Amino acid sequence: MPNLSLEPPRIPQEWAEVRANDRVMRYRRSGTGRTIVIILATGYPKPPWPELLATLGSRFRVILPEPPEADADIADWLADFLEGLGMSNVGIVGADRFCIPILELTLLGLDQVARIALVPHDAGGEHDVGGALAAATGQASVPLIIVRDGQPVEEIVRLITGFLAA
Repeated sequence: MPNLSLEPPRIPQEWAEVRANDRVMRYRRSGTGRTIVIILATGYPKPPWPELLATLGSRFRVILPEPPEADADIADWLADFLEGLGMSNVGIVGADRFCIPILELTLLGLDQVARIALVPHDAGGEHDVGGALAAATGQASVPLIIVRDGQPVEEIVRLITGFLAA
């Protein structure tokens, strides 16, 4: 693995917007390949985000939306965002307050989400947990990894990149 500290962050620069269900949602995009939507709160320059964005941006098409208002229904907002993009079967990486809504969206709309990587801000417990989510019908499942934010940056980047590439 390359030394991530020497790579300049490739944060998506090209701005675009989508409209769905009377919402206008702005996002930045970069890269090519399989689509990965990364949902972060504003002010993400702390590790592992610049390093993870640089690595994912070199391997995938990265979509980085402006986060919704704090009082918004995030799962509903994310469903509208994906609908506005006209995309399904995307990978989603989320952190902090977005983790539970991403799980909710996945359970309600399994056809929109291919893989989920969550990074809750909690250094306790296991360092990484994997599994799959399945709808109540049991007809489909979505691979899931939860990586704790308290790990070394290189380990977080390796785990998430490898998981999304599978």
